Amino acid sequence: MTPDAKDSNKISSLSLGYWAAHEQHSMQDLLQFVIEAEKNGFITTMTSDHFHPWWHDNAYGNFAWVWIATAAERTKRMGFITAVTAPIYRYHPAIIAQAFASLDILYPGRIGLGLGTGEAMNEVPLGFDWPRPRARLDRMIEAAQIISRLWYSAKENCNNTSTDNEGFVYFNGEYFLIRNAKLYSPPTTHIPIFMAAAGPESAKAAAMYSDGMITFLSAKESRKIIEIFDKAIIEKSNGNKKSNSGDTSNGNIDHIEKIAEYKVSYSEDYEQALNSSRFWRAIMIDNAFNSSISDPRKLEQKAKQQVTDKKLKEHIEITDSIENCIKSIEEYFRAGFSKVYVHSTSPSEIKFIQEFGKKVLPYFQEQLKK
Repeated sequence: MTPDAKDSNKISSLSLGYWAAHEQHSMQDLLQFVIEAEKNGFITTMTSDHFHPWWHDNAYGNFAWVWIATAAERTKRMGFITAVTAPIYRYHPAIIAQAFASLDILYPGRIGLGLGTGEAMNEVPLGFDWPRPRARLDRMIEAAQIISRLWYSAKENCNNTSTDNEGFVYFNGEYFLIRNAKLYSPPTTHIPIFMAAAGPESAKAAAMYSDGMITFLSAKESRKIIEIFDKAIIEKSNGNKKSNSGDTSNGNIDHIEKIAEYKVSYSEDYEQALNSSRFWRAIMIDNAFNSSISDPRKLEQKAKQQVTDKKLKEHIEITDSIENCIKSIEEYFRAGFSKVYVHSTSPSEIKFIQEFGKKVLPYFQEQLKK
């Protein structure tokens, strides 16, 4: 939604956002899309952060951090959040902290960091092993603590961490060791950290160690996760947590976000919309996000064998009427989400953005006024 002037640089001012998919589009096309999205009423963008894409044919592997800097320069006030950056092996948390602090210095108040436990396709090709889910979750939690401490070293200490008077951070965790590290170019504003959640443990971690939760689950599938997340937030706010845990939100419920990814493919020609959505079949493989498959060719082959068009339609809204998006987005809000990011895989993305800006965004703007 269009915010008041005083909120124009705050990511938290939106209820709807745009999604930039680095797997499906070139960097140049994504720049055109995000510029058009801003013209049509969006003021925040969530963007994927992968090494390998989910698909092989006609896919891309853009480096999201470089693109964010360019996209922020070419837009006026668009906010940018990764969904998600995985601090497992290929990204060290201190480097993530340095990169996003630098982005915030250049574009203050416009940068957010989404963290997740990652996928094998982004780690194994670089020579790393693929850890078990619990180890990946613990790595993400430690990384969030490290990043937060490096950004805001003047705050109280967290578990396994100490900070001296000059802002040097020492962290001795199970997976990460930081020996008196200091960001000499710290962020100029508060950078929100969000965590991806699809199960009970990741939802609890998001409540404890971040400013909000991101999920790819449908509105219906999300209800249990939201319930767990909300319960954990209440427990934290009531003090039922370990002291000095290093969370970024300090239990302030007003600053906790629940973010959904809404996938849609729109065209006046239904079959074209359906065909364009097939690019994302691999994310619908059973247990896709914990799969040990790292080769996009194998992911594509398995997806073609296992994921039917019927299953595709259950996870992506295929529509020849842009107004159909309204009902689907309302379901996310009714489920308890505070923000919905619209991930379009439409055959004509520019047309989707323009139609959405004319017929869907105004509807929700009116709802906010009531």
